[in-house]
Amino acid sequence: MAVSRIFFSLCQGKKGERYPRKHLLLLAFRVIYRLPKRKEVRLVEIQIREGSREQKRKLKVCAYCRVSTDADEQENSLENQVRHYETVIKANPDYEYAGVYSDFAISGFKEKRPGLQKMLADAEKGKIDLILTKSVSRFARNTSIVLEATRKLKELNVGVFFELQNINTLSGEGELMLTILAAFAQAESESGSAGAKMVYQRKYEAGISVQYLERSFGYTKDERGIFIADEDEAVWVRKIYEMAADGYTPAAIKRYLNENGVKTVGGAEWIDSTVFRLIENEIYKGDYIMHKHFVNEERKLVRNRGEVDAWYIEDDHEAIVSPELWQKAQDALEAKRDYLAESSVIEEFTEENYPYMNKIFCARCGHPLYKRIYSNGNRLNWGCSGTKRYGKSFCEGINIPDGVLRGAWHFDENMYIGEKPTDKGKKEFTYLKEASWKRRHKKKEPEPIPENTETEYPYREKIFCGLCGSRLVRHVNTKSHKVIWVCNGRKRKGKDFCDGTRVPDTIIKGWGEIKKDIYIQRKDDKNGKKRYSYTSKKPKGADRA
Repeated sequence: MAVSRIFFSLCQGKKGERYPRKHLLLLAFRVIYRLPKRKEVRLVEIQIREGSREQKRKLKVCAYCRVSTDADEQENSLENQVRHYETVIKANPDYEYAGVYSDFAISGFKEKRPGLQKMLADAEKGKIDLILTKSVSRFARNTSIVLEATRKLKELNVGVFFELQNINTLSGEGELMLTILAAFAQAESESGSAGAKMVYQRKYEAGISVQYLERSFGYTKDERGIFIADEDEAVWVRKIYEMAADGYTPAAIKRYLNENGVKTVGGAEWIDSTVFRLIENEIYKGDYIMHKHFVNEERKLVRNRGEVDAWYIEDDHEAIVSPELWQKAQDALEAKRDYLAESSVIEEFTEENYPYMNKIFCARCGHPLYKRIYSNGNRLNWGCSGTKRYGKSFCEGINIPDGVLRGAWHFDENMYIGEKPTDKGKKEFTYLKEASWKRRHKKKEPEPIPENTETEYPYREKIFCGLCGSRLVRHVNTKSHKVIWVCNGRKRKGKDFCDGTRVPDTIIKGWGEIKKDIYIQRKDDKNGKKRYSYTSKKPKGADRA
C-alpha cells in the first residue's frame, strides 16, 4: 500500500468522517513498506504537524575562532572572524545563536585554552548543538587535541563543522577525514616552525640583531625596531641598579618601587623575581644576547643554558646604566646567592653536625627554635616553636638561616636569638646568653584553658549545628590551646549522620552576646577561606544530640 494512501486512511475518523487538523497535532506513526524495485524493508517515520508549517527545534549554534599571535593584523583578523560568525548564525532561521568562543595569541598546540575549555564546558551543559569553525588548523594544530575534543563532543551529540574542509564530525566519514587533515595541519605547522628557525639561525650567524622583546621596562622601540631609552622609566632603572649595588635586596627594592607607585610594563606591582630579572638583564648596559631562550621539543619556551648556540652582541643599543654599575649590581646579587647557598646544605641532624641544635631559643618568647626545611628540601632555616604551636598572636617568631648560625657565633651555652630589619631589607640578628636574657625576660606561656562553665562560655547551651541541629560541644587542642566547637551528632554517630560543623571559639566570641539558640554552618568561599554563618531557624529534620 502506498504511503499516501495509508496517510489518507488514518486521516479518516469512524464512519468515514475526517479528523479535524487540530486532532492531528504532533501525531507520528511508522510505516513498514516494501520498495517497488528492492526487496528490502525500510522504516519510515512520518511526523504530522498542525497546519502546513513544520515547527522544528532550532539548533543551538556557536563558533570557535583562534589566532596564534598578538600582532595588530591578527587582532583585526580575530575581530573579523567573530563578526562573520555572529552574522552567519543569526541570519539562519534554523539556528539559535549560542555565542562565539575565541582565543587570542595562543598556539594551536596548547590544549589549555580558555575559550576552547569554556566552549567544551558549555557543550557538556547542553548549551550547544553545533560548532562552526574556519578550519582544522584554527581549531587545533595538534592531531591528538583535535581528535580528543571532537570525540568528546560527538559523545554529547555535538557536531563540529569545519568550513574550509567541509567536514561535519557527526557524519560517517568525518573522523577519518579529520584525522588525515589534522595530521597534515600539525606537520605543516612544524615545517613552518623549522623554516622560521632556519631564517633566524642565519641572521644570528651573520651578526644581525634579532630582538624578540616588544617592550622592556625602561625601553621602547623606534620605527626600525631598535631599543631606545624611555627616560621616564630609565630614571627608575638607574635607581634599581644603584640600590642593588649598595646591597639592597630585591625584596627591599620591590617595596621601594611599590611605595612610590612605580608599575611594571604590564601595569602590575613589582615582585622579587621581577626585580631579579631586571638586574640580571644585559640589555640595560647596551648589550644583547640572541637566542637567550628557545622552544624545546615539548614546544615550551625555556632558558638557553647551553643546549643551543647563542650570540652575545656588545653595544647593540643605547645603554641606561654604565657597565661598571651593572657589574657592581651583579656582584651584589652573586654575594646574595652565595649567602643562600651556605644555608642550603642539609646534613644528618646530629649534635656533631649541628652543635647548636638544642641550644638556640627565641628571644621574644623563650621557646626553642626548631628546624624548618623548605624550597623542595634544599633550604634550612630555624623558626620559633612557640609561634608554630600557639600562633603569631602568641609570638611574632623568628626565621634565621642555618648559614648565619654556622658562621656567626660559638655556642658554648644556650643562646636567645632575636631579629630586626634594616633599611636595606636585610635582617639583622642579635643574641643574648641565657643568664642575660633571663635577667630581663621570662619564658612566655600560653593562657590557661578556661573551664567549660556558663560564666566562661555563656553561649555554650545556645549553639547548634546548622546541618543536623545537634548541639555544638567544646573541643580543646592541648598543644595549641585552641578551643573549637564541634557537632555532637557527628562526634557520637559518625560522618554518615552529619558532615559536621566545626567553628573556632574566637569566631563565636566575635559575634557578641547570643541571647537565643543559633544554628551555625561553615561555607568555604572561592578563595578557600572559611566563612561562618548562623540563623535562628532550626534546620529541617534536625535531631539534637
